[in-house]
Amino acid sequence: MFIGKLKMFCLAISVAFTVAAVTAIAEESPSTICSSAANLAKEGDIAGALEEARWCVTQLEQLMQEQVSSLFPDEVNGYTAGKIQKQQVMGMAIIECDYSKDDNTISVSLTGGGASGSANPFAAIANMGMQMGGMGQKIRIQKRSAVIIDENNSAQVVVTLKSGGLLTFESRKTSSDTVVAFAKKFPVAKLDDSRN
Repeated sequence: MFIGKLKMFCLAISVAFTVAAVTAIAEESPSTICSSAANLAKEGDIAGALEEARWCVTQLEQLMQEQVSSLFPDEVNGYTAGKIQKQQVMGMAIIECDYSKDDNTISVSLTGGGASGSANPFAAIANMGMQMGGMGQKIRIQKRSAVIIDENNSAQVVVTLKSGGLLTFESRKTSSDTVVAFAKKFPVAKLDDSRN
């Protein structure tokens, strides 16, 4: 009888912990955090509201990164994707993935602002430099401006995204023609449109 009561007690405790864990996860959702920020602002707690708003933006940026990185395909032109790396540095989102085929690797790097790519000053400066000329051959990939830079045994294709970021394809062993063909098969437009 004591064992039966002990089992019931343990079951009740584990249910309570599960409910508490689910509640804690739900409390960390961006919509809950953003609502909390608004409520704190209404109550006059500006410092608390700012902290919650920052956390809300952080959570939304992480969701956006997950959404965008899910569009990196497992295979492109016979090249197989490696592990996707995601970083958030100084308000700038960076998603990187290496694609390999035999002994060749093409590195893909998406650089853009946090929640929307348009907030990236580094991408804007790089884009301005490319537009001014002197940096490789200009082409278009999926209706986006791009530049082929082929120097120092490195082939690079840099695509300017409409959402404000840069999508870079680079390889040290592969010809620029192969990198361009890879970039043309990569879902550039779909990835770009997902960021707006």
